[in-house]
Amino acid sequence: MLRSLVFAGALSIWWSSALAMECPLCVGVDECNTNQTIPKFACTGAIANQTVVLLSTFYKNLTEYTGTNTQYSCVEVNFRPVGALNDTFAVKGCSSGSRSVCGQPTYDFNGNLTCNSYYGSTGNNLDRRSFTSVLLSMAVIIGTFVIAS
Repeated sequence: MLRSLVFAGALSIWWSSALAMECPLCVGVDECNTNQTIPKFACTGAIANQTVVLLSTFYKNLTEYTGTNTQYSCVEVNFRPVGALNDTFAVKGCSSGSRSVCGQPTYDFNGNLTCNSYYGSTGNNLDRRSFTSVLLSMAVIIGTFVIAS
């Protein structure tokens, strides 16, 4: 019985980490500079909320993109005012759900807002999910043998 509980706990931890969406996370033009390596973090409700609060400067109706979810999207947003040579706003992070924040209505602003939102194209692509499914199947088979012995 104890072996079953340990196996189930280890499997659930492994499964959640294997399927976690990882996105670059940075706030600010200097920190999000594309010429440097930006660390990736597993998306959580807290990271999604932080990102959405920052994006609410430009986007309306973002409440559906906050909170804990089983699915997250990566989002990258830059803003450059008209006449400026460089961006004055940059954020990379997570939003809750698989719908794109970029399609939401925006407030009026005088400049160029660029937005890129993705789910799966770089973080959890099909090859990675297929590989994860194979690993999970192997873990279940091995676990069954361990429990049976």
